[in-house]
Amino acid sequence: MSQAVESANRSFLSVLCLALAAAPYVVSADRERVEEGRYAILRNGGLVAGTEHAWTLWRLADGRYEFEDHFQPDKTDAIFGGLLSSRVPMSPEFRKSLEQGVEPSHLAAIFDRDSQLLSIKVTGKKLDGSKGDGLSCKASSSQVECKGTSKEAKLRLPEPCALFWGFDIPPMLRPWLAAPQTTSSDSNPKRIALLSFGSFPGKVVWRGWGDAPRLELADLAIANLGPDTVVLGNQSFHAQKFKLDIKARTGDSLSLTAWIDAKGVILAVADASRPDELTALVQYKNYANRPAALPDK
Repeated sequence: MSQAVESANRSFLSVLCLALAAAPYVVSADRERVEEGRYAILRNGGLVAGTEHAWTLWRLADGRYEFEDHFQPDKTDAIFGGLLSSRVPMSPEFRKSLEQGVEPSHLAAIFDRDSQLLSIKVTGKKLDGSKGDGLSCKASSSQVECKGTSKEAKLRLPEPCALFWGFDIPPMLRPWLAAPQTTSSDSNPKRIALLSFGSFPGKVVWRGWGDAPRLELADLAIANLGPDTVVLGNQSFHAQKFKLDIKARTGDSLSLTAWIDAKGVILAVADASRPDELTALVQYKNYANRPAALPDK
């Protein structure tokens, strides 16, 4: 491991250890800050530069919660921008995709008092430098609607079920997880409205957003695997370990493992398809004078 990576790991772990204490409580007229922090990808224990994203959880005046996440620009943005401005031959479809594509920089999600995800909006920058909406979703007890950069998707729900998005944003998993002291499995999988992406029939794209949002009913099985230790950099943390298995109607599946602390804060999430990576908490502050849970029960 290079000296720069070692230095970065020591830095973020020191910040994490120091920031776990509660910070002063902040209240505003329309919303109050509950938590904030940063996540980043660790690959084989080392911090991957450029993968950090900062998030904040707010409690709104009406009792709902607003979650915000801010992303760093993707370096491939300049490459695609160069393609768009060049005379390189490309299909009309590919050119249109480049022109309409949005590099995400900000996500906002609203949760109700019962932890149901009500809406998601992802905004960012187009290759020409203008602002754009990459994704917008609204969910109710009867249907879910999502709009991407060029296509829309709608799913009518035969019964109330929550919207689920398996992107690499750990706090979006908070409503599904708790930290009981006993090991348990959910023998009855939950029916969910699954948001994914992709233009190819039968193939689900879990990461990404924009061009082709897809909505379908799926099954989510959650297992509490009991106490465990998660290693982040050169530090070990006591945690409760959970496994989430999602099976889509297309036949594709997604398997996630999450480690959370006693207050319900997600320390790390691993995707089974990327065994050498962890999306890990690298900085955290709790502004509330009570355990951080989303939302109050």
